Amino acid sequence: MGQAVAGGNGKESFYRSFALLCNHYGINPVNTKGYAYPYGREVALHEAGRLLNQKYPQHIEMEVLEDNGNFIVQATETCYTSNTLFYIPVLPVYYMMQDKKHRKAARLLLCIFSYLYHTANIPYYTEDSFLYWQYEMVSEWVTGDPDDWEQKDYYDYVSQLRAALNYGETMLRRLWNTVHLERFGDWLEAFTPCDDLDMESHRIAQKFYALWQDYPETSIYTHADTGCLPDFEDDGYDDCECITMEKYIGFVACTDGWLYENVQQSVNAYFNESVSKQEPVLKRCFDGQPQDTDNLDFECRLFPLLNELCYLLNNYDYGNERTTLPS
Repeated sequence: MGQAVAGGNGKESFYRSFALLCNHYGINPVNTKGYAYPYGREVALHEAGRLLNQKYPQHIEMEVLEDNGNFIVQATETCYTSNTLFYIPVLPVYYMMQDKKHRKAARLLLCIFSYLYHTANIPYYTEDSFLYWQYEMVSEWVTGDPDDWEQKDYYDYVSQLRAALNYGETMLRRLWNTVHLERFGDWLEAFTPCDDLDMESHRIAQKFYALWQDYPETSIYTHADTGCLPDFEDDGYDDCECITMEKYIGFVACTDGWLYENVQQSVNAYFNESVSKQEPVLKRCFDGQPQDTDNLDFECRLFPLLNELCYLLNNYDYGNERTTLPS
């Protein structure tokens, strides 16, 4: 049940609201009520911030709001993603599937892909998305005027583009088939690792499966901050102003070679024109109303897992020459 905050002077209302915050997050900062006010308030907030950052993976920032002489503490939880590009390469799994020794490990990784695509709503680079247009721009740059290139370079670049498209479409068709999501648990349980790659694939798949079971309908957009978005009704509206989540999270062909280097350069040039970045955010106002159970646990688990998945795929040696198609 909620506790009333209204009434009394500013000091009393602040400490009532502050007590609700401490109770919600399970912290016990030093009692500063005996300190001169508002100095004691600032010490209390500083100590609470220190304890919160020690206890929780997300950043929690506190702000004191005033309402008719009463003070209420508002907490803003943010899952920081720093400057990381969470670009998941699909070609390593495509080639892993050609290897009999690791075919079942590849199937587990496809289960992860299926979960990320269907449930977490992570966009795919051959479908209408920010990354699709980045690949399209590089493709138009290469094929628009073949005479601008050395012949050998031109055929190599076109071959990389064809591989990204053709193999990418093959992988996408596999993702459309929901059997990988439906059988995820069965295949995970039946899997017996035979080497280090198998063990690492199995370990990561277990974590993603547990995340899916804990949050069966949560996507990367569930807590996406909308306060940073530009107003599309504004005359000066510019989509480049904000790096929205689908721009730095997505499936790509691979993360090495000439093609990816140019896609990444195009992405970075776009991001350099932006003034804000969208991240998962959750706000709580400790005004005496009951708090819900919503949290950023999903995001705080997902992003480190995406890093682990990308590390595994980026270090799978399938031969750089295989990112091309023969002429």
